[in-house]
Amino acid sequence: MKSIATAFPAHYSEIMECCLQEENRINTLFEVLEEVTTCEKNFCLVPKVVTRILELHTIETEESLQQLFDFTKTVNNDSLKISLYSLIISFSRERGVPHYVAKGLLQKYLIERNDLKQLEKTFQMGQEILYYTNFLSREEKITSYFRMALHAYAIKKFEECIQLCEKGLLLEEEDTELKARAYLAMINSFSQLRDFEAVERHLNIFEKMKNDFVVVPAKATKAFTKGRKREYDVAIPMLRQYLVELGKEYRLHIADELLEIYFQLGDLESIAEILEKEEELLPEHPQTPHKYTTFGRFHRYKGFYQFSKGLLDEGIESFVKFRIVQ
Repeated sequence: MKSIATAFPAHYSEIMECCLQEENRINTLFEVLEEVTTCEKNFCLVPKVVTRILELHTIETEESLQQLFDFTKTVNNDSLKISLYSLIISFSRERGVPHYVAKGLLQKYLIERNDLKQLEKTFQMGQEILYYTNFLSREEKITSYFRMALHAYAIKKFEECIQLCEKGLLLEEEDTELKARAYLAMINSFSQLRDFEAVERHLNIFEKMKNDFVVVPAKATKAFTKGRKREYDVAIPMLRQYLVELGKEYRLHIADELLEIYFQLGDLESIAEILEKEEELLPEHPQTPHKYTTFGRFHRYKGFYQFSKGLLDEGIESFVKFRIVQ
């Protein structure tokens, strides 16, 4: 039947649907599923194959869910992956299998959170995972808490970021990069909330983590904290030094902090000096929400400076760029 369906592509879906009604071998059904997930025009058959797999009475529900879960991990198309995880979640809810509801929700969230245009929406969706954490493995719990902490920081939910990170820290004993990044987001959240005592306390712990990621952001964060505490005599030399020394990933954020300080001090000459480095500071394609926000702030500062110099048209253009990325 599969050979016939391939020979008559115009009738492929119709023939394969007939095949599915009679097929009871799970291995064969997975062969069909693999075939229909490799050709976009056959994606419409995916829910039907999945439903047939999950409705088989010859195999235990949890076993078929696990096989389907393992298969979904191998799929390269994110949109298709989301559809498969949604089917797993829906079926698991109907059959009362919360373990796979939890696993499906987490994997679906980890894909959807990468859509920078839907960050608020996907965070709300991700919060459903928190009701199912008892059904996740220790590693999955750590991933969910730390990834959601980073997400919360990106959408300026600073208290939620702190709470989520603290839950992850109770579970993670190793100094992984994910833990370090979440810890840094927690420190930055305390900074945004103006709790500098907590910032400095946690920064001391952060600096001692045994992970290569820590070295550069620890230096930058210490300088940022001095600036936000208005200790400018210490902050400005540190930031100017790091603007040269630290990698390109941090230069834009350091420039952002310097511009904030210089505007507060009314130091237009130093502002102009930073703005002149625009080409080497700004990334062509910002990849993270924080980068987008800082990218926009740079253009806002540039607009303020241009207005102060009477360059109205240029200032308006900079503010338009600022609004586009916010």
